[in-house]
Amino acid sequence: MNRRIISSIGALLLVLVGVFAFVNRGEIAFYWNLFQVDRAGKQFYADYPHLARDVQYSPEFGMGLDVYSPAEGENHPVLIFIHGGGWDKYDRKLFTPVGQKLIERGIVVVIPDYTLYPDAGYEQMAQEMAAATAWTLENIAQYGGDPSRVVITGHSAGGHLAGLIATDEVWLNFEGHTNQELCGFIGLSGVYDIPAQMIFERSTGGTAPVMTAVMGGEANFPAASPSSYVFPGMPQTRLIHGAMDTTVPLSISQDFQEKLEAVGILNELIVYPDKGHTDFLFDGFSDPDAPILNDISDFVQGCFLDVG
Repeated sequence: MNRRIISSIGALLLVLVGVFAFVNRGEIAFYWNLFQVDRAGKQFYADYPHLARDVQYSPEFGMGLDVYSPAEGENHPVLIFIHGGGWDKYDRKLFTPVGQKLIERGIVVVIPDYTLYPDAGYEQMAQEMAAATAWTLENIAQYGGDPSRVVITGHSAGGHLAGLIATDEVWLNFEGHTNQELCGFIGLSGVYDIPAQMIFERSTGGTAPVMTAVMGGEANFPAASPSSYVFPGMPQTRLIHGAMDTTVPLSISQDFQEKLEAVGILNELIVYPDKGHTDFLFDGFSDPDAPILNDISDFVQGCFLDVG
């Protein structure tokens, strides 16, 4: 094969690589960010002396959680962070930077694992997250946290699960607690309305097979949606969403806020105009002054439960 042909093939391959990178630039950026987060978090996870690792929050489920505590003090506000990943990906250790960044702001951070699909559906996941929340309410004082100032949050699929704990009373009731013991709920690009998410998926040519299976079939979508359970006594809420989100549309947070408004829940919707589904979260992992850190920490720090 002569040099001209080889050169032409090489040039064509470069063009194809360039086209692939351009078309898939969002996905490439996501996995690059994920790699960076994982690499940065591992050393902190291994070395930080005020981290309680792999605490078993329920003998029934055999799942663990990590508790990140500030180096000094007690009665700190508490954030339970439920990770996303489409109900079938990731684990708590990948989200070490959430704990790492927020302990610097005087917050105790609890990050639990939950059983992923296909080994569990949403009901088991929600029951596990209720057990992790109950464990936090009962035990967090031993780790420097204030049990009357517990806020639950989650991103994407984690926002769906955190939303269920905050809205549907059955989950915490099963653990001998109530969602009115929570000081607040922060939803980060959460899937609060499963039927609306399916409409969006179909509008973009998707079929959402994992979501459908996790929720137990399409007939069960309303029952699996936090938006179905909004009630007047639920915790105060802050919703955060990127206007450029192409995974979970901003309209889902907007519609959820309308339901909160209709029953008189103290709430706020913060929209990042130039952000998508995950990049604002990655901003917080790398930039100590990222808006997401400010918007989470000022809500958590300012949350006080009226215990009479």
